[in-house]
Amino acid sequence: MTSSRITGGDFTLGTLRTTASHTIGIPHLVELLREVPSDASAEQYSEAVIEGNVLGRPTQTGRQRSFRHLRELYFLDPNRPEFTAMRHYWDIDPVSHPLLAGLLAFTRDEVLRASFAAIADLPAGSSVTSANLTAAVAAQFGDEMSESTLGKTGRNTGACWTQTGHLAGRAKKVRTEVEARPAVIAYAAYLGHLAGGRGLGVLDNPWSQILGLAPGRTLEALRDAHTQGILDLLVAGNVVDVTFPALGGGA
Repeated sequence: MTSSRITGGDFTLGTLRTTASHTIGIPHLVELLREVPSDASAEQYSEAVIEGNVLGRPTQTGRQRSFRHLRELYFLDPNRPEFTAMRHYWDIDPVSHPLLAGLLAFTRDEVLRASFAAIADLPAGSSVTSANLTAAVAAQFGDEMSESTLGKTGRNTGACWTQTGHLAGRAKKVRTEVEARPAVIAYAAYLGHLAGGRGLGVLDNPWSQILGLAPGRTLEALRDAHTQGILDLLVAGNVVDVTFPALGGGA
């Protein structure tokens, strides 16, 4: 996913570069969503972090910074369909939290998207260094970032992909396989729907690469999600119709 825009309505990929200075903070997001009800307003998320200090930050400045980073990456706003859908599937399958968060962060942060090129095609067990990730980011943004900033992106994105489950290890990281369970498939499909995809096209996009879906397995993955009752799938001949009744998403 190299463009900041993909076809479909007003859906635009984010051009944030949060991961040039920070990770995507999945453990913090997990902690926050544990404390804030699923029907919460945007203000309640802010209050929980800044006034309630649910993330345990020692200073007011630190609380505000933590909230800003989470809001940039995940919206924390029920008026944003990307977040509302993530929160819906979040409550369905806690095991899928890292990948659900990773999909939305990937959509929002262009540095994280660029870094994925370093690991996209690696088989499980392959060694991955910060330099590999830095080089992938530099291939797209090398003319726009200082050497020191690029170095940080390698370390930060390595930590990000460890949080999502794509990498394992601390000093020495290796590529691992992720398990795309039905809730994650449904969320990726919904993002594809927002981006203008229809039929099998809801997963014919880079989000399916994040999930490690093998070529030709798209329909099977959608059927698995349909069997779990978390999206609707109709197949009639060559016509495939995917809808999301719980989210108000049509064909």
